[in-house]
This record gives sequence, C-alpha cells and structure tokens, in this order.
Amino acid sequence: MNRRSISTVGLLTVAVLMLGSRLATPAFASFCQISNISYSYPQQVSPSQSFTTTVTVSGVCASDDADYYSIRADLNDMSGSVLSFASVPIGYSQGHNWTIHVLNQVTAPTSSGPWRIQFAVYIFAAIGSGTRVDSITYNPVTIQIGTSQTS
Repeated sequence: MNRRSISTVGLLTVAVLMLGSRLATPAFASFCQISNISYSYPQQVSPSQSFTTTVTVSGVCASDDADYYSIRADLNDMSGSVLSFASVPIGYSQGHNWTIHVLNQVTAPTSSGPWRIQFAVYIFAAIGSGTRVDSITYNPVTIQIGTSQTS
C-alpha cells in the first residue's frame, strides 16, 4: 500500500467510527443524574401479609431547564405484571439536590416459599405538553414467604 491508500483507509475508518458513535447515541439525554437508590423491604413475611416497601432516590436534575420531574416506583412480579405502584413529585429541580422516598403497599402471595419480585424505578420529565421517561432502574429481590423449609 502506498501513503495515499493508507491515508484514505485511515480517513474511512475514522468516518465509520464517527458515524457508528452517532448511531449509538440514545434518542434523548437524561436530564437527571441519580446519585443513590436504596431499597427497604422485609426479608421474610407471612403468607397473605400486607407490608410496605420504601425506595429512596437521591439526585439532581439539570439546572438550566424548567421541566417538572416525578418518580414512580413499581413492584412487579418476574413476568412484569405490576403488583403495586406509587408516584411522588420531585418538582422543578433546577439544579438542586433532592432525596425522595416512595412507599409501596403490597400483599404477599398465599403460598410459602421464595417470592421473586422486581423494583422498577422511573424518573419522568414533563417537557412541554408531553411526559417522557428520563431514566429507569430495575432491582430484582427475593422475599421469603412463611418459614423456609430445609431438607
């Protein structure tokens, strides 16, 4: 290969890499930066027991926008069916740090054994006349229903 061919191949490689990175960019940018998410739930409950879980989210949203933000925390079974959900407003963050607690009430199944559920935490941004998902976080957990059986 001569120098001109090497230069052409190099330029084409850079162009392909730049195009690829543009195509990999998400359709929207996240306006809120989450610094911490913690989950509080019982490790063991009785069959059919009603109990409360808490999701605590801390973060900051863009300081240069006037969008309204809210958090929704869902408890889903592993098939994706929503067992419980709750929404709490963040409000107009405008660059201020915030910590929000979202409580969910849920009832355990009637049968004993390990119960796998999943927390889904959404940050919503109300932009103009529409609302969009700013971020989603999933966290699967297992809660023991009844006493565990050892063999």
